[in-house]
Amino acid sequence: MRNILLIISFIVSIFHTAAQEADIPCNVKKSDVFKDEYKHSKILLVEEDSNGGVFIVRAYQGSLLSGATRGFYFEHYNANLQLIKEYEYELKLGVLIGIVVNNDIVHMIDYGYDKKKKQYVCSANSANIKDFKFTKKELFSLEWDEVKTPGLFNFGSIDNDYISNFITNNDKTAFAVTVDVEDKNDKEKHLIYVFDNNLNPTLKHEFKREVKDRKYKYENIDISEDGKVVYVLGRVKDKKEGKKGGSKKYHYELTRITSSDAKIQTFDTDEHYAQSLKTVYKNDKISCVGFYSDRNDNRFKGLCYFDMDPVTLDKKTTKFNEFTEQFLIDKYGKKKEKELKNISYRDIFLTPDNDIVFNAEEYYITTHHRTGQNGMSTGVYYIYHYDDIVTAKISHEGELLWARNINKRQQTSGDESYISYTSMIINNDTYFFINTGEKVKKLRNDRIQFGQKSAKKSNLNVIKINHNGEFEFKEILDDKDNEVPFMVAYGATTKKGNNIYFLGRKGRKKQLVKFSL
Repeated sequence: MRNILLIISFIVSIFHTAAQEADIPCNVKKSDVFKDEYKHSKILLVEEDSNGGVFIVRAYQGSLLSGATRGFYFEHYNANLQLIKEYEYELKLGVLIGIVVNNDIVHMIDYGYDKKKKQYVCSANSANIKDFKFTKKELFSLEWDEVKTPGLFNFGSIDNDYISNFITNNDKTAFAVTVDVEDKNDKEKHLIYVFDNNLNPTLKHEFKREVKDRKYKYENIDISEDGKVVYVLGRVKDKKEGKKGGSKKYHYELTRITSSDAKIQTFDTDEHYAQSLKTVYKNDKISCVGFYSDRNDNRFKGLCYFDMDPVTLDKKTTKFNEFTEQFLIDKYGKKKEKELKNISYRDIFLTPDNDIVFNAEEYYITTHHRTGQNGMSTGVYYIYHYDDIVTAKISHEGELLWARNINKRQQTSGDESYISYTSMIINNDTYFFINTGEKVKKLRNDRIQFGQKSAKKSNLNVIKINHNGEFEFKEILDDKDNEVPFMVAYGATTKKGNNIYFLGRKGRKKQLVKFSL
């Protein structure tokens, strides 16, 4: 009898695992294979036109090691991904910090030092995509001695510029440029300039806190839909900070800024430790969400959630949600007191019901020594690990609806473009696009793990998680059918949200692919 039960259990296990590989409707279109002058490039932005075509901006680099952007390719494709028009924009002065597209007009926002004016200048170079005749407009300028170099406000510009930052709101109807500026008492101080997507200024504000610059860490900035309100989230170290490895002493500050005033709400994470938080702007509240651990413990235990009134900043809800039993079984095969350590935040989405989908990835770096024939070290090289995908859904009221761990093992010592993932959300379903090996590995306790065959020779898979947290997957491109592998780390979605584009590359050969879900 016992043997019969084991056989039945084994059959059920195989059926359940196989059932996860499902038929996820996905339409695929590819461009022709083409060649660029520059080998290394990545998609920065996609905007669809009214005829089903798409406008794509790609940044190119002189080499992968330099990491510096040399210029940009503007490309207009029709609905069949046939190239209609292209234009090369070479970056000469300053640093491009952002791109804004409004209908057929593209604005290239750059920031840099003008030697003739002896000022730092932020400008917009604008053109219609029909002719690419660029005109320049100065947005603002600052004296040389006003600007602090290097600055620490750098979580979004294209080349991670150290003296300015560029942020857009969710609908891309407004953008902000921030500049870290000098303060004679070394207090935290920077300037915020906000514009709509027609380059009209909507807000200018000098943000200053009576806190030493080194004790204030920026977490996130959000801009309202109309571009008239800015929310700044920061973490402030308290005067008596705990010793290294001990209790962390700090608090968070959320600042609401308008053209007429600024107000601050202070809050902390009590007996827990939230390493970083991200703001999420919704119509009736401004929320903060992130992973937390317990005091004196560097392992993440779950997700925390705070929300405030978007006008008064009155605190409404505070929630600390432990990882679910399902999440721990996903990761370890059983419930264990061994939660995550190396989690890197990736993106946040809002569902139509204003629930929050929070995505992250296990990311860490290891070092290895090269040895010569004599056994002596000849140098150190780094391995970049992109492992499990962590995803969770939090309700409008802050309750953890579900949390899932997708087992994945990927690493590289070179180009990271072909590993990791890009995610998107359609209605209440979340999708992840990843490159994997030929076979999905079966783990104990009815689990699977996506592996890696080769960074540049992999099958492209889509993973779907529905509104209940149930996930399934499907292979949508086999490497045998592709002339080039696709860079899944740099996918770009459209405003409508049901199309995603990837660039493939092998040497100087390139190809675009479009997935419609």
